[in-house]
Amino acid sequence: MRAWVRPEELLLVALGVALLAIMAATGSWSFTAFHHPRFLQCIVALSAAVALRAWRRHRSPVAAARSAIEVARDFLPFFAVLLLYETLHDLTPVLRPEVADGALVAIDRALFGVDASAWLGRFATPTLTRAMVACYASYFVALPLLASAIYWTGDRRLFRELMVSGVLTTVIGYCGYLLVPAVGPYVYQSALFPTRLPGGGPETHLFIAAIDDLKGVARDCFPSLHTAHTTVVLAFAARFRRWAFLGYLPVAIGLYVSTVYLRMHYVVDVFAGFGAAALGVWLGPRIEEWWRTTSPKAPPPSP
Repeated sequence: MRAWVRPEELLLVALGVALLAIMAATGSWSFTAFHHPRFLQCIVALSAAVALRAWRRHRSPVAAARSAIEVARDFLPFFAVLLLYETLHDLTPVLRPEVADGALVAIDRALFGVDASAWLGRFATPTLTRAMVACYASYFVALPLLASAIYWTGDRRLFRELMVSGVLTTVIGYCGYLLVPAVGPYVYQSALFPTRLPGGGPETHLFIAAIDDLKGVARDCFPSLHTAHTTVVLAFAARFRRWAFLGYLPVAIGLYVSTVYLRMHYVVDVFAGFGAAALGVWLGPRIEEWWRTTSPKAPPPSP
């Protein structure tokens, strides 16, 4: 099996089987429709670009088609992660109707003596809110962009290690959602936030409105995968290009702050996100190396 299946694919299949088992045990069947067409369009465009490059090099339609199919498979985990998240989003309230926010609040207060999100609110300004929203939103494009950049340069080994580390970090995070279900400060501590954050511009208003619409359904705070995935991006950007690391570092720091400023996470969630990322970055390349070197028909690391 290891000759044909990749480690991140096996992780995602295992998670999918576990979710199906949960649905069967609870009788709560939930298959959320896919709502990320723009991401799909980006992967189609990348596949077409890689296929065109293969055709120009080899003048072979067969080589171009193989390249496009390979791109689709290489980036398929991004779609699987999104779909599994949407499914988990619907299942966690059924499986874990209680929340652990009280314990997380207690930890934050023991460490800092304050409710961090409420304390940061004293510094809130429209400009700061717009900056925090921009940093927070970078999460949705940073990892795919880095993966695409590495992929385009042909550094197959680094790309494979990034994908395994990213998926492993995601699975760790999803397990955390089930073990420590939490809805976050904006919902659990709503009495502390009688007004929305100040901000301006249509995109900022839409984001703040989305926060306003939260109903406390998702238990997706511990650990903070925004923190975890951003840390994975920083770690692999440093291995990829120094300028990529330095360019994203200020945005990443802003994202770490924004998770608390925007009332989405407790500080302990952020710490847990760092822990999940550290494990993923450390273990992912080792899993990929072992998988590649011990599989009987594993492909060479270079494209």
